[in-house]
Amino acid sequence: MNVSQYFRKTARVELDGKKTNKFSSSSKRWLYAMAAMLALALPVLAADWINRTSLPTALLGVNVNSINGTLYVAGGNNGGPHSSLYAYNPGSNSWSTLAPLPTALYEGESGVINSQLYYAGGWNTSLPTSSLYIYNPQSNSWAAGPSLSHLSASGIGGAINGKLYVTTPSNGYNGYANLLDVYDPSAGTWTSLAPSNDAHNAGAGGVINSKLYVSTGIDNSNSPTSVTEVYDPVANTWTNLPSIPTPVAGPGSTASCGRLFVIGGNLQNGNITNLIQIYDPLKNTWTTATNLPVANAALGADVLNCFIFAVGGYNGTSPIATNQALQGCYQP
Repeated sequence: MNVSQYFRKTARVELDGKKTNKFSSSSKRWLYAMAAMLALALPVLAADWINRTSLPTALLGVNVNSINGTLYVAGGNNGGPHSSLYAYNPGSNSWSTLAPLPTALYEGESGVINSQLYYAGGWNTSLPTSSLYIYNPQSNSWAAGPSLSHLSASGIGGAINGKLYVTTPSNGYNGYANLLDVYDPSAGTWTSLAPSNDAHNAGAGGVINSKLYVSTGIDNSNSPTSVTEVYDPVANTWTNLPSIPTPVAGPGSTASCGRLFVIGGNLQNGNITNLIQIYDPLKNTWTTATNLPVANAALGADVLNCFIFAVGGYNGTSPIATNQALQGCYQP
């Protein structure tokens, strides 16, 4: 197995609360954070990562998505691909085991549409797959959707306006690709879109204000790239943004409070880092946050109840089962 196959990241969407004329934006964020900490029974210490109950199985290359107050962790790898699906309940700080993926997979591309989990591509053996699986939490069941027109793994997935956008850096051939496709559930069809400016194998990404942000990962130089870019679905165009300060491969990533969080990953020298890097589109700048308690790569991440959860990963020796939370509107 190629070492780069261990490194991937999914992307997700955070929905802000309804607007009110009584509070400023910063005040609302503070109130949401306080309410979330009470709901999760977490200490009011927004700048620190907090350990929660670990995954039932140590896994790298997981896809993490939140749906209606529950965190779902699909697939992964621990000496081989897994078909497991776990659900984390933040109120009870506990995990449950759900219906497994139809196929054992890791490093797929995922997103949430109409409270259902869409899982595209992913590694199964020495090649990526082109499959699409859709999980319904109400019935605890998976259904197969139309396959991609090509193999796909180690990319970024994100839902925008009821459609699933999927980047493909690993398509089963030599080198890395920069493909982008969109799946429309209402039509049941995939459509190829404008390719990204650079390949982002095992990169970072997230959806912010109906645009797909993608950064770092391995490109055809076979090392982590500093390129950061944004895709506009309306114009079907990519635009380069300020480079990420520290390029990494296989970070966790998610969008929270209008910013892209890039969590951990493998450095250019091969070492694993605990660095947290944050891109703010409004300021068009990168900053840093409180580092992870331990260095981690090939982890999954998403936002749940105003907290960023970093789940699973690889510590340089073996897959790990960590589950850690950081207040999602954290301001460095």
